[in-house]
Amino acid sequence: MPANVPIGVVTFGTSVTVLAAPTTDRATLLEQINGIVANGDTALYDAVVIASQQFAPGTENRVLVLLSDGKDEGSAATLDDAIAAVQGAHVEAISLTTAQTDINSLSALGTVTSADDAAGMSAAFARVASLLAAVVQPAPVVSATTPATTIALPATPAPTTPATTPQVAATTVASHPSAPVAAASPPAPQSSSRLWLGAVGVFVGLFLLVILLFPRNQVSKARLGINKPRTVSDMGKRTISAVEEALERHGKRAELATTLAVANITMQPGEFIGIVAVVAFIAGLVGFSVGGLFTGLLVAVFVCLGVRVYVSRAKNKCQAAFADQLPDVIQLVTTALRSGFGLVQALESVAEEADEPARGEFAHMLVETRLGRDLSEAMRALAHRMESEDLEWVVAAIDINRDTGGNLSEILNTVSATIRERQHMHRQVRTLTAEGRLSARILTVLPLVMALWQWRVNPKAFALLTHGGGLVALIIAGVLMIVGSFWTRKIVHSLAL
Repeated sequence: MPANVPIGVVTFGTSVTVLAAPTTDRATLLEQINGIVANGDTALYDAVVIASQQFAPGTENRVLVLLSDGKDEGSAATLDDAIAAVQGAHVEAISLTTAQTDINSLSALGTVTSADDAAGMSAAFARVASLLAAVVQPAPVVSATTPATTIALPATPAPTTPATTPQVAATTVASHPSAPVAAASPPAPQSSSRLWLGAVGVFVGLFLLVILLFPRNQVSKARLGINKPRTVSDMGKRTISAVEEALERHGKRAELATTLAVANITMQPGEFIGIVAVVAFIAGLVGFSVGGLFTGLLVAVFVCLGVRVYVSRAKNKCQAAFADQLPDVIQLVTTALRSGFGLVQALESVAEEADEPARGEFAHMLVETRLGRDLSEAMRALAHRMESEDLEWVVAAIDINRDTGGNLSEILNTVSATIRERQHMHRQVRTLTAEGRLSARILTVLPLVMALWQWRVNPKAFALLTHGGGLVALIIAGVLMIVGSFWTRKIVHSLAL
């Protein structure tokens, strides 16, 4: 504080003590504060009431800086009394993080800045000091109406008493009457143009999303002799058609359609790609408006990767469930054949009695056969869709039985037993390689976690990696991490085989 701004100190433990009335004698204040020993309870509310009474009459701008964990013990006053006492004063509370921290009480009194340790408390005091330094202005004469500062600190001076439990502290600063507290410098606002651009982009993105999801069907005006205008529905259909054609040209449409069907996503490939693109666009604009171009691109990429991971996991989960159910399905078919049913009837029993996803997949296969597709081709398509080598064995066994004859139920029973043994061995191998797979994942994720942590706790040092030689090192590290990830995955996969 400027030398002419009076500062007072109030300590509180089991009781409240006015250690120093508002004064400009900094040497006396330092000597008194250095003699404080923390002990006793925490009469927080009483301290706030008494500290607010130390301001000289007529002081316009009163500021109280309170050091406390917010947990009151032993006060005669209540929280409402303390709130009423600081009416018209600016309160800055520095909260000590303890097991008894009560942020709500401090928030009711004023602005709260948390501090977990000594370094955090120094940073909190520095923030409050810079705020108050912008508020107070030097006055040529110190009088009874000069702005006063009252500081309430824990406990009372007792040099002979050992410190036991850290208590709370409060500081009240009243600035010069000509400098209102509201004039304190606020945090620098973000670029308004960037925020406006982000808002417009989000609106456009949401509009495009509505076009794709909810196309409107207009009533044709051909009967009125008016050319039908191009509607919102046409725009959505044309966009989806363009995406479908692009996927078809690159040979990706059938593969994506199969993936979406297995993942139980009821969308056409063009619709899915369009919706994901619009959502990524909106998320990128939100990131751009919040953190800039790099953040926007990063958010958009993460949205696309997140959707890809979700679809892949849903597909793999469905295929794994189908593979686990396949031995029971074959056993059900074998039982039906032994009961005198034909093969198609046995498969119909699977479509009626099996659990999902086997029931739905076999029902889809039977629908294809009713539309004229050969049973073996339909089953091979199902095996390809589920990426199941075991089901291909079953199809091969059925084809051989058709050509050579024999007891199909016995053949399928043998195939079922073989599949069970293979699955048992596969689970055993996965158990033996679990440690290696977990190590590979940790080694892949750990650098990313550490980079995010450094970006959060030490942004200035991390900023060195965003330009010049640091950016080159970051790119090289990223390439090496990708290579290492594929390498470790290949090693674990070879062990699993």
